[in-house]
Amino acid sequence: MTAESMTPYEAIVSKRDLRMYTAEPIADESMARILQAGRMAGSAKNIEANRLIMITDQAVQNALVNAGDFASWIGSSATIIGFASPASELRLFDVGRQAQNMMIAAHAEGIGSCPVTLGHADVARAAVGLPNDWMMPMVITLGYPVANHPDSPLKRQRVSLDDLVRHDHWS
Repeated sequence: MTAESMTPYEAIVSKRDLRMYTAEPIADESMARILQAGRMAGSAKNIEANRLIMITDQAVQNALVNAGDFASWIGSSATIIGFASPASELRLFDVGRQAQNMMIAAHAEGIGSCPVTLGHADVARAAVGLPNDWMMPMVITLGYPVANHPDSPLKRQRVSLDDLVRHDHWS
């Protein structure tokens, strides 16, 4: 199945997080569609507080490595997208909605992605020059996947629908 022939459902169920990318920059047309997918995500009370920071500068990417406990690899991506929000308006669900839209759009473009939590707010803020009253709790990495991308050592079977879904009550 090629990216051009993927249905939305196929894009959702076939998307996997990838952490190894080629050095090839992302095509402008693809990046525009990925950013538009993020722009079109809903937001609580329609406030649209989040702003996206597109990071291609290697020095900034390298500075962001120290903003997350499990982010040592993020500087190898072609682009990092940061999700910034005023601290008073931060809604993590809205950040997640934008991120998921963008990662599915990227997958449909043949571009790999992975979400990364940034647990060190001051480091993230300094890396991209955010004002003190703004936060950037997560980023997504984007890049063209390397050939023969290895499976994650954490890969396992997904929980079955029978184990996942409860009907009307817990038991």
